[in-house]
Amino acid sequence: MLRHEHVAVLYRGRAIAFHHASFLSEGIERGDVCVYLAPPDYHAEMRAQVRNSISHGDISDMTSRLRTHGGAADFDALRELCQQTFDEAESAGAPAVRWLEDGLWPAAAEFPMPHFFEFHALLNYQVKHYPSAALCQYDLDRFSTQHLFQAIAVHRHLIVEGLLVRDNPFYIPAEKFIPLSAEDREHDLTRLFREVGFEMPKLLAALAAYGRLRGESIPR
Repeated sequence: MLRHEHVAVLYRGRAIAFHHASFLSEGIERGDVCVYLAPPDYHAEMRAQVRNSISHGDISDMTSRLRTHGGAADFDALRELCQQTFDEAESAGAPAVRWLEDGLWPAAAEFPMPHFFEFHALLNYQVKHYPSAALCQYDLDRFSTQHLFQAIAVHRHLIVEGLLVRDNPFYIPAEKFIPLSAEDREHDLTRLFREVGFEMPKLLAALAAYGRLRGESIPR
């Protein structure tokens, strides 16, 4: 995984939610601070997958370098969690931060989705200014089309059908997305996705074709 990357991973099914455990295990082996933000009932499986994919070094490093969180109560608490993670990594002299998040946690924590996407728009700044990489996962079978459109819009890069789509053509920069009211965001998203007729399968096919055309590989 390249540094300074913020990538949305679009997947289907709980089993695939743990596919990127190696993203965290590689970070642990390199001395990165690693965060897994997901519903609490995902934590044990992810920790097991990470433990199994650590290829060398002391397994005890996982305890100090992997932080699992179930989410936050509100927007300010989520921002504080993120900032604290980066501050602690900087204080400890960690080479980088690796942030792996499953977008299902807000439903479990009753976190408001509009603020969730605001946070991810802001995360683009955080990732840009500190050696870090963020993978944000979205289960296509458990998100509404409206929320998936927003998830796509706030991530500069995507992984669709196993293909990396760098420079997502539907990306809305944070400086434009954040100041918009909820109504204006809805209007802009409507205009942006009108070409695909608001059909998620059609959009995913178009994005996958775009990724194949550019011949990108999945980052490590």
